Amino acid sequence: MFIGHYSTAFAARKLKPAIPLWHVFIAAQLVDFGWAILVMLGVEKVRVIPHFMEASMLDLYYMPYTHSLPGSLIWAIGAGALYGVFWKGERKFSAGLIFGAVVFSHWLLDLIVHAPDLLLYPGGPMVGFALWNSLVWSQLVEGGLLLAGFALYMFCTKPKTKAGVWAPFALLAFMVALQAYNHIPVEVPPTPFVFSVMGLFAYSLLAFLAWLTDTTREAA
Repeated sequence: MFIGHYSTAFAARKLKPAIPLWHVFIAAQLVDFGWAILVMLGVEKVRVIPHFMEASMLDLYYMPYTHSLPGSLIWAIGAGALYGVFWKGERKFSAGLIFGAVVFSHWLLDLIVHAPDLLLYPGGPMVGFALWNSLVWSQLVEGGLLLAGFALYMFCTKPKTKAGVWAPFALLAFMVALQAYNHIPVEVPPTPFVFSVMGLFAYSLLAFLAWLTDTTREAA
């Protein structure tokens, strides 16, 4: 899953305290930030196989530190605790809880689309509902999740500048374009290292654009 992960980031902006949008954009993909770095270091493993699944070319056969259930919980608890400690304001526990919940939502959403490659516990079974076997249904689910979260964000914020009227829709359109680009057939698939670099760039760029967008909006 890619853009669907950001549904929880948009939705979390409605909660109190209101965490900046770019913070929860990072939280939504924090596990994949870690995954990309570990793949580049050769710690976690992936094979890029065209048509591995209808909506994914990634054979994610070894990623116990980021995408196992215990690993994801550790990432969520650790990130949430650190975020709460460094949160500048009141309700530190709530801020940390929201941030950690968005981090953990990554595993829950991946469970919907992944092949059975998500480890439940060390030595245990792999799980995944494999919705990526259908390009149409996987994109409908991702798009529906994203639109639902985006609607909540628009409901709980209002423009504070003229740019605030169109900036969120520009961000949304760019995210949809990135998603479409991900599914353009390629003759030579990227190596795992290159794919990881591309992922890190995309996650960082979207967090930056979320920051720009949020500067044009304020609480409704």
